[in-house]
Amino acid sequence: MSTSARRRSAARLAAVQTLYATDSGGGDLGVVLRDVLEGRLAGEALVDIPDPDGVLEPREVHETLVPVDTDLLIRLARGADAERGRLDEIIDASLSGDWVANRLEHVLRAILRVAVYELTEISDIPPRVSISEYVDLARAFYEGPEVKLVNAVLDRIGRQVHPDAFAGR
Repeated sequence: MSTSARRRSAARLAAVQTLYATDSGGGDLGVVLRDVLEGRLAGEALVDIPDPDGVLEPREVHETLVPVDTDLLIRLARGADAERGRLDEIIDASLSGDWVANRLEHVLRAILRVAVYELTEISDIPPRVSISEYVDLARAFYEGPEVKLVNAVLDRIGRQVHPDAFAGR
């Protein structure tokens, strides 16, 4: 995976973390986003590097993380936060039965909201790449049917929004 692809993957994870934090009572999007960009979440360091002698500077600790595509992170987090209602309607239409986005667990809902925002609003990323990235993110958090749910919902939405990308498959 190229450096730019790793940076985009890190941005997607950070956007999901940001939405999760705001959705579960973590505060204002701007504050949470600033914390994430500074290498913290809810005031806590995102990495815990043993430093018993106190020799590491905070910047050195922060630089051990995978660099984030900050433009993509900000675009995803702000966009998904601002468009929650519209995104939930799209997700609801793709869920089966009586399921609705508001009944989904917070992390799962954050993954779907950010993913659907990317699929519907960011045209320079191939939809299959987006879907694959968010299915991988779901695998990082879940081992059960949630991964299949993310794949099914995003595939359904991807086919509706980008039919040419799925033609013949």
